[in-house]
Amino acid sequence: MRLIQPVLVLLCAGVLFSPSASAYYHFLRYLSRTAPFTSIPQKYDLNVLVNKTVPYFVSETGPGGLAVNDSTSGLISQIRLAASVWDNVETSDLRLAFGGIGAGAGQGAPGIDIVFSDEIPPGLNALTSLQTAEPNATFVPITRATILLPRNMSQRPSYGEPFFLTMVHELGHALGLQHTFTSSAMSTEITRSMTKASPIAADDIAGLSLLYPARGFAASVGAISGRVTIGADGVAMASVVAIPSTGPGVSTITNPDGSFRMEGLPPGQYYVFAHPLPPLRADEATPGNIVLPVGPDNRGFASGPAFDTVFFPGTRDPQAAVTVVAGAAVDNVNFTVQRRNAPAISSVQTYGFIGQITTKPPMLNRTTGRGLVVASGAGFMSSPGNLVSGLNAATVGANAGFLNSAPRAYTVAPAFLQLDLLFPAQTTEGAHHMIFSAANDIYVLPSAYYVTSKAPPTVAAMAPSLDAAGARVVTIAGLNLDANSTILFDGHPAALRSFDEQTGRLTVAPPPAASNYRASVIAMNADGQSSLHAQGNLVSTYTYDVGEAAAFTVTPNALPAGSEAMVEITGSGLNLVDGLARAGFGNSDIAVRRVWVAGPNRLVANIVIAPTATPGLSTVTLTSGLSIVVQPGAFAIQAPGRQLTVQPSTAGVQPGTPVSLAVLNLPSGVTPAALTLTLNDQPVAVTAVANGQVSFTAPAALTPGPAVLRLRTATEAAPPVVLGVEAPPPLIAPVTAPVVRGETATFTVTGLLTDAFTQSVARNSVTVTVGGIEHKAPEIAATAQRGVYEVQIQLKESVPAGAQALTVTQGYRTSASQTVTVR
Repeated sequence: MRLIQPVLVLLCAGVLFSPSASAYYHFLRYLSRTAPFTSIPQKYDLNVLVNKTVPYFVSETGPGGLAVNDSTSGLISQIRLAASVWDNVETSDLRLAFGGIGAGAGQGAPGIDIVFSDEIPPGLNALTSLQTAEPNATFVPITRATILLPRNMSQRPSYGEPFFLTMVHELGHALGLQHTFTSSAMSTEITRSMTKASPIAADDIAGLSLLYPARGFAASVGAISGRVTIGADGVAMASVVAIPSTGPGVSTITNPDGSFRMEGLPPGQYYVFAHPLPPLRADEATPGNIVLPVGPDNRGFASGPAFDTVFFPGTRDPQAAVTVVAGAAVDNVNFTVQRRNAPAISSVQTYGFIGQITTKPPMLNRTTGRGLVVASGAGFMSSPGNLVSGLNAATVGANAGFLNSAPRAYTVAPAFLQLDLLFPAQTTEGAHHMIFSAANDIYVLPSAYYVTSKAPPTVAAMAPSLDAAGARVVTIAGLNLDANSTILFDGHPAALRSFDEQTGRLTVAPPPAASNYRASVIAMNADGQSSLHAQGNLVSTYTYDVGEAAAFTVTPNALPAGSEAMVEITGSGLNLVDGLARAGFGNSDIAVRRVWVAGPNRLVANIVIAPTATPGLSTVTLTSGLSIVVQPGAFAIQAPGRQLTVQPSTAGVQPGTPVSLAVLNLPSGVTPAALTLTLNDQPVAVTAVANGQVSFTAPAALTPGPAVLRLRTATEAAPPVVLGVEAPPPLIAPVTAPVVRGETATFTVTGLLTDAFTQSVARNSVTVTVGGIEHKAPEIAATAQRGVYEVQIQLKESVPAGAQALTVTQGYRTSASQTVTVR
């Protein structure tokens, strides 16, 4: 067990350094130095991002040393998996995309650079910095983020939990999130209680969604507001946390006058408590390494004094729950606290054991009836093996289990505390909290341990074979696997083909990879456990078949700054799979709007080059699953020039329907007859030209897939672009029965497309919208009738009552609206 030291936070020359160390809290700037306090956060400007997407890049100079069974490609796949955690937050509008291998110097568009460096101070695992532009009325634009990782990764395998969770944490900083005290991903490695199978929690989701809210987010959550005071004085920078009886908490930090408004709370009942920031350590710039907010004069606001931790409405244990409902706030949740010199207990972390493996957080199987938690923290011991007088501990909630005896020194390591828990039958699965008390003070540790109903999965054996179509599949044997288990090959999930209920074996299609590639294989379950908890870093490995060496070319290989155009990537040994293949140009001034796989060795894409892009060469990276093919200098940005430019929508078109596209630099007074337009080299009549828009009707004979559009005037041709021709949209069967908010709703849908790789409908490709509120990644079950699916959602409480519109969207295709009655 290793203590990770908190890291230094620096604010210098417009660059904000936010390293890894101790609910969401954003990087804030107050518009005044006196109450009422209004703050603006640092965040990306979605309006300047193509597809609202922040690209991230991995430096051309890779790590200098890797752990056993690790590889540079495997490490990059783990970085991509960590980025996908934030990319898949459905209540956030911001998206992340791998921009390939490249360096950030000289790029004007926002992006995140991930760099391997020897410049990280001793004791730190990573270091993140943010560059910002001048503030506007509502936020401070982030223009660039840099994440430094150690060049020597030999002691920190990328497939393990510590590296992955650190990567999730640092990417959170890069997106605008500060440290938290709810044991979530944005807590430090000391107090963090997340796992690779469950890497973020409610606090992280709230923090990101408040910065970049998706439609319907505000209506789906509630808020709690109040003030923390000592006498008549407000306490600045106090942490206020709301925890449910079971499950993760959400938090915020008070304004300089002690006021707070905690937003982003899922509806439910919460115990709310206020606690001071942890004591300042010798190696910290600020308590908890929180970057202090600044005022309009750029001077920081000081944090408040230490005080007794207290639950609302003024107790040392949780007695009164606050009920939060969607779209509303609970006000006057106020705290009157007592000043003290320092907290009696701080920096508590907990551990569990599965066989010989130490787990953090503790994962306790309730079917055994008991569990062991070992804890460390400042203020537990007067000396090793001697507990401070009056030290006690308790669980939170009636269904959390209970301590079988008083805390005592752990016999194996007397500097640690031993807590023996008993789990009666009603103990609920999920995150549970603990309260430690001593010296007339309490310390609340959210998500101190997790209760599960079975042991973690294992990967015992792998048997490769070929399916009926001749494609490679692998059968995974192990313990505690189920139909919802995820099998990771390095950092990429394998596609589930089947699950054998009798043997407990999974058959999966491994993601594409390079010839003879060796991948670490890990199983993850929905309860947050993985085979890492049972087998540690002694992971199983799978070696891919020997195949053709990969190479490619880009056509055209150069375009002027300001262009929007199609590029074609062709080669050999690429293993391109629709839905998995991506192209990156190593430069945030080149954005990929959309890609289409036209064959295993051919891809077409629409790219956008910023008008201010600096001319020069860029490295093109082609990925498909675990396959990463890098071609330095494969594309060039040329000097800008005025040219005819078609701007295609990311959304596709339907055959036989009207289409309007924006076109830049059309000649003044040009008429439809003066324009020549073709789709897949077939002439199409232009029906109108107005306000920079060219209109036409997509031919009814178009087939689904990429269609190359070419437009020219009498004197000039625009670079060709791709239009996505979509299959007919999904169709919803009429809904006759009412649906109830907070309950399961099932709809019958046809016209959903199956993934070519998985041969099933991908959940994350489908969104159900009811009354304007989106429900992403629904449960999808095939019926006995071919092509007919049952789509199931948990109807959100924020959906309005009465007759509401129901649609189903898959990719770029949206069904016609059905009317459903909501109660």
